[in-house]
Amino acid sequence: MSDQLYTQDASTLLTDLRRDLQPLLQRITTHRFLTALEEGRVPRDALKVLAAQQYHIVSQGLQNIALILARFGNQPSRKKLNDFLQAEFAVREAVLTFAQALGMTEEELRTAPVVAEALMFSYYETFVCLYGTDADLITAFYFDAQVWIANALRVSRALQSRYGFSPEAVQFFEMYANYRPQDDEVLPYIQAALERGTSLGDCPGCKPDEINLQLALNRGVTARQICEATRLLLEYEWHFWEAMAQAAGV
Repeated sequence: MSDQLYTQDASTLLTDLRRDLQPLLQRITTHRFLTALEEGRVPRDALKVLAAQQYHIVSQGLQNIALILARFGNQPSRKKLNDFLQAEFAVREAVLTFAQALGMTEEELRTAPVVAEALMFSYYETFVCLYGTDADLITAFYFDAQVWIANALRVSRALQSRYGFSPEAVQFFEMYANYRPQDDEVLPYIQAALERGTSLGDCPGCKPDEINLQLALNRGVTARQICEATRLLLEYEWHFWEAMAQAAGV
C-alpha cells in the first residue's frame, strides 16, 4: 500500500483504500475455485468442506462480534455492530440448510476438521474483535462484503445450474444479494468510532464531519491501523477461497 494511504487525512481514507485494494479485490473475485464450480469440476465432497468451514466461521463470528459489541456498546457504532451480530444469527441458520442439502447434520459440521487456511479469516476477525477497534471491523467488513457478495452469488448460481440445488438450499449464498455497500452507510459510524471526545450520537444518516474525524485521527486512532486491518481481512478472505480450491483439487 502507498505511503499516502497512511496519512491522517480522513476525507481520502476510503478513496485511497479502495484504490490500493483493487488488485486484491480482483484476485478474490476471479479466484479459480469459482470458475471450477461453474464448470462442474468441484467434487461433492469438496462442497461438504465448504459447508463445514463456513459453519465454523459463522459460529465463531457470533462470538467475535458479540465480543466487540460488548467492548464498544457505549459508542454510536453499537447499531452497526449489532446489525453484524443479527446477520450472523440469520446466516448460521442458512448454512445449516445448505449442509442439510448435502446430507450433513449439524453434529457432522461441528466435528468436521478445521482447515487452517480456511479459518485464517475467522482467527483474524477474533484478533480485531479482541484488540482492534470498531472502526477496524466496520471498515474491513465494508470492503469484504463487496467481494463476498460477488463470489457467493456465483457459487449460488453454479450450485443450482451445475449441481441441482434448489434456491432454498443455497439461500446462504444469496442473503446479501440486495445489499450494495455505500460509503455513506459506514462513514458516520467510522467517524463516531474514531471520535472519542465529541460523539455524533446515533445518527446513521448523518454526513461525515471531516473536521471532527480529523481531530479523532489526530488523537491517536490511525488511518494506517484501519487500513491494515482491512487489507489483512481481505488477504484472509482470499486464503479461504484458496483452501476451497485445494480441497476440490482445482
